[in-house]
Amino acid sequence: MTFLLLSVPADLLVCNLREWWGCLLNLGCPTRKTLRFLLQTGVTFWWTNGNGEPRKGEGRSRDVSEHGAFVFAPNGPPVGASVLLKIDLEGIPDEIGRLPVEVEGEVLRVEQCPAERGMLTGGFAVQY
Repeated sequence: MTFLLLSVPADLLVCNLREWWGCLLNLGCPTRKTLRFLLQTGVTFWWTNGNGEPRKGEGRSRDVSEHGAFVFAPNGPPVGASVLLKIDLEGIPDEIGRLPVEVEGEVLRVEQCPAERGMLTGGFAVQY
């Protein structure tokens, strides 16, 4: 009998084991209530900082759904902030040009990651 030992980060292993045991014991597997659509397009967003000053930022969407989105941005609002997003739907159809969609939501999560090869990797998740 041969065993293969793999090196897996502890936090990833614990998360996956919890999901696996939950499914095995029929405790329910985490599922999304809406579909996510991969959409990489320009996003402008506004929020008010802790001092009451209006702030504006720009980034690109990673994905959007009926109830939320993830936005790549070098700087953004903190968790819990109310945010207004303007998502530019480009070329739908080409004759119209950009079709801006505006939604208001709350920042659920902020991911701060170093840029890799000039690409934005950090950003924030918003629920609307």
